[in-house]
Amino acid sequence: MSITMKQLAASLLLAGACLNASAAFPDKPINMVVPFGAGSATDTLARSVAKGLSERLGQPVTVENKPGAGGGIGAAYVARSAPDGYTLLMGTNGPMAANASLYQRLPYDPVKDFAPVALMGRLPMILIGNTDAKAATLPELIAAARAQPGALNFGASNTTARVWVELLKSMAGIDVATVLYSNVGGMMTDLMSGRISYAFENVGPSLPQISAGKVRALAVTTPQRAPFAPDIPTVAESGLDKHELVVWFAMFAPHGTPEAVVDRINTEVNGVLGTPELRQLSAQIGMTPAPGSPADLKAYQASEVKNWRSLVDMTGVRID
Repeated sequence: MSITMKQLAASLLLAGACLNASAAFPDKPINMVVPFGAGSATDTLARSVAKGLSERLGQPVTVENKPGAGGGIGAAYVARSAPDGYTLLMGTNGPMAANASLYQRLPYDPVKDFAPVALMGRLPMILIGNTDAKAATLPELIAAARAQPGALNFGASNTTARVWVELLKSMAGIDVATVLYSNVGGMMTDLMSGRISYAFENVGPSLPQISAGKVRALAVTTPQRAPFAPDIPTVAESGLDKHELVVWFAMFAPHGTPEAVVDRINTEVNGVLGTPELRQLSAQIGMTPAPGSPADLKAYQASEVKNWRSLVDMTGVRID
């Protein structure tokens, strides 16, 4: 047998092994890595999806939190894991798009090191304010900021919020201070107590405080008003419609994961997104479900990497 024939035989054996593994998938527990802390919106969604997947796949799907470096620690861990479908990443726009531009040195490639599995959904952020703050609308806030440059401060507990503050400054031509927080709980406490005046934050932590009258909603960041809060105007309604920046959730596997395994997980994730439990949770966190194929996620992620590169270049935000 020639060397070429040996190589061919080895390739056929490997392909056969992959097919057999794919056919048996899953035959052991699956680990879903959340690159943020427990209690975050990403964690809440992951645990609900994991429960649904466990029921549909017939194997336990556990959730493991690996926070740090803007989601980079968890993402890098999954990138280095075996490409067999048993280690998955609950990714977001941060580690899977923004970090490519925000960090000069990244221990993983958000595109090359992963196999896109399923886009789950998108949600806006909300511009919220302390109830005692004088500006009760976005136009009033912009006017106040122009009258007193540098006097207003904005809290930001995540990368998307930080960039949104810079976007607002750029689009409105204002100067405000940004106060960075390592967690949303501390930021909300300071906002409600008046230590900071405004913040951009995800829907999940914001809506309960808005409903309780503890903070005031000024605007949502999506182009149209959100179905879960139709009374809250959009940033675009104030004429600031040059850029779109939304939060999204998606599932990824390590690069090289067999296509049949990726397709199986995609099918089951889409099935979970259609359940009453996930529809109820989506309403609670303000997420619009976006089921689709792995190819859909691949195209969307590529567009988001490009979008974030443009936003980071424009705002000048860098993490390192």
